[in-house]
Amino acid sequence: MARPEISKELSSSYVQLNDALLHDRALLQREVLIWQRLVRYLMVVVAVGTIALVGQRLDQRGWYIIGGAAAAYFVFNAMTALAARFLTKEKVGQSLQASILGADIAMIGALVYVSGPPSQYHRILLLGFLVLLLTGFYFGRRLGLWALVLLLTAYLGVSFLGTPFIDGPRPLMPVVAFNAALFFFSGGVTVMTLGSFRERMDHFRLMCKRFELGDMSGEFEPEKDRLPDDLTLVGRSFNEMRGRLIELIGTDALTGVVNRRSFETRLSREWRHAKRRDSTLALLMIDIDHFKLVNDTHGHAAGDIALQELAEIMNITARETDVVARFGGDEFVVLLPDTGWQGAMTFAERLRKNVDDHSFMVEGAELDITISIGVALARGTDPISVVDLLEYADRSLYKAKSGGRNRISA
Repeated sequence: MARPEISKELSSSYVQLNDALLHDRALLQREVLIWQRLVRYLMVVVAVGTIALVGQRLDQRGWYIIGGAAAAYFVFNAMTALAARFLTKEKVGQSLQASILGADIAMIGALVYVSGPPSQYHRILLLGFLVLLLTGFYFGRRLGLWALVLLLTAYLGVSFLGTPFIDGPRPLMPVVAFNAALFFFSGGVTVMTLGSFRERMDHFRLMCKRFELGDMSGEFEPEKDRLPDDLTLVGRSFNEMRGRLIELIGTDALTGVVNRRSFETRLSREWRHAKRRDSTLALLMIDIDHFKLVNDTHGHAAGDIALQELAEIMNITARETDVVARFGGDEFVVLLPDTGWQGAMTFAERLRKNVDDHSFMVEGAELDITISIGVALARGTDPISVVDLLEYADRSLYKAKSGGRNRISA
């Protein structure tokens, strides 16, 4: 018998998935870098305008420094946005994002340092919180934490180490420590929350991408959401949509049981669950004995009726947690989660006997229908794949048919 394999279309989907996700991420990062430059331009305009309104103590040298820094910052952001349009997906990474982040904090530090006395250096944290939000939400937890560290370093550095550009008393150490601790707490919670949201969004995007490629094995797990929000509700709706879609396109038109493609998806998911729970998974491969003779003698219509009645017997025999599927032609499979050898063999014998005892009637004539069953079983700790499990079941079925049919082999 032919070696069973996961369908080529689904297998190729797994190969394409990572490349597709990386490509989409690169495109998104380019778009983010391009539109965020407008926010950075506006931030500098507002900051310099505010300094112009309230910075009466700023001398000509200070304005030269601010003007030069703002011009350099504008040019830098324009160049990075231009680079983002032409860089390949491999080069649009955290190095470019980190350089932009460094420029943001340097610009904020320079504006605050030149425009105010030491008592006003806490404005670095106020302006920096905007950078923290944009970085944590769009570029992830790692860069968000790096932004938090850089902002605190800039604030503490100018407060304690730098020579004031505008004379004035330095803030007391308890005040600086209090400001830093408050910013560390609020900024840390913000970054961790945004980072968690982004990680969950990445997981959700992975499931959506699998859907695009025809793999419906992804499922949102709301019970793992430690910080439930609207994304949790979207995930629950996704699961409902997924279930209804599988019901619509995941069944065999003739027999009403699960079709092969949907079964492959379910098998992969159940195998992952078995690995996670260290449980057993039994697989039965079933073939109608001498089915070609039935078609040749009574016609294909009679063969279709036999397949439908067999599928009904299998559904009645199976548990609610079991999966009955038509694998192709007159071949069926039954997946038995959390089932050991004894349970699998007992089920197989009960199914074989139910089919043997059933009267398959077509236009007043009784069809002699029996089945052969191959049984395979694996534990989650076994170093095998779902393809291996299918092959073991197929070999067992071959032994049952070679041994005389209407029997079970394992």
